[in-house]
Amino acid sequence: MRLDSIVLKDLLRRKSKLAIAILGVVVAAAAIVAVVTTFSAASDSLYEESTKFGANIIVRPQVTDVPLVVGSTSIGSLSTGENYIPESDVPKIYTIQNSGNLAVVAPRLYGVAEISNSSVVVMGVSVEDEKELKPWWNIEGEWISDTGSGSEQVMVGSDIAVPLGLEPGSSITLTSGNRTMDANVVGVIESTGGTEDSQIILPLATAQYLLDKEGKVSSLEVRALCNSCPVPEMSRQIEGVLPGLEARAMSQIVESEMAVIGHMQSSAMAVSIITLLVSALTTASTMIASVNEKIKEIGIMRAIGANDIQIVRMLFLEGLVIGVVGGTIGFALGTAVSYVAAPIIVSATASPIWILLPAVVGVSVVVGMVASIIPAKRALSIDPAEVLRSV
Repeated sequence: MRLDSIVLKDLLRRKSKLAIAILGVVVAAAAIVAVVTTFSAASDSLYEESTKFGANIIVRPQVTDVPLVVGSTSIGSLSTGENYIPESDVPKIYTIQNSGNLAVVAPRLYGVAEISNSSVVVMGVSVEDEKELKPWWNIEGEWISDTGSGSEQVMVGSDIAVPLGLEPGSSITLTSGNRTMDANVVGVIESTGGTEDSQIILPLATAQYLLDKEGKVSSLEVRALCNSCPVPEMSRQIEGVLPGLEARAMSQIVESEMAVIGHMQSSAMAVSIITLLVSALTTASTMIASVNEKIKEIGIMRAIGANDIQIVRMLFLEGLVIGVVGGTIGFALGTAVSYVAAPIIVSATASPIWILLPAVVGVSVVVGMVASIIPAKRALSIDPAEVLRSV
């Protein structure tokens, strides 16, 4: 009879002890899979949510900002000097090494214009890019269009709309230097608490004409989808292709939340490793009990010619079966647990990480093999002569 057949028949004969040994491995494997799957889902969810925070890299000339303050109220800031970014240089940002992680590059042009004898900050934007960058803006009316509809369109912040009595459909006249422009208010931005509350937003080309800054932008707001590379590294890459500009990473919020998740994952992983060690001891004790029950059988096998390698191989095969079966069931159980636990614990939806399956089965097999070492030593110490005398 072949050795593997002997092992399988022996395992099937001791179903209850086999189930206990497999259960120990299942619990440890399931704990590890549940931890990894749950916190991987949390990380992915956090990065997906971070895309709604707006830009995480600000690119601008290395100039000094001058705050605009009326009384005790700040109405934004202006950059001094004529240090603008040539609009023709903007495409260079897509030549960085991690260009695939660039989700949105939104150019902006800031300036000051007069409306009803009051100075206001105007902001020229690339409309489609701004829509992607600021999806949380609630607009009363509609977004401006830069498709050349025939009449100039603007949106106004709530801090300007209320005192000037502006609403969708209102007409305004903007003046900057010797340039004057009539425009229609198509939307009012509900208060966001940001600087846009006190700004007038125009299409970029319209703002460039009004401010006499054709072909120039003040800054670039960049949203980087970068869960596999650090945002500061992308900032350095941008500064490399756009010399003379400053690319400032604004990823502190995401990094802080990732640090919290990392600490939670480390703690949970430590518990999982302890569970794994306990499962190894459980499996070893079960196999030692099995060897004690089979002392006569092992002694007879050695007496009729079975050598040490065959005895050890028999026990290792038993550990291999326990590891494969326990690891496979543990992967399925851990994935199911994370599917239920992830929405409750980290408000994320988990999905199977199939690459974990061979890793978990491999670790479980190693546990089974290690747990076989002590029983193997016990089996090799059995004296066939003493066993035969006791029969």
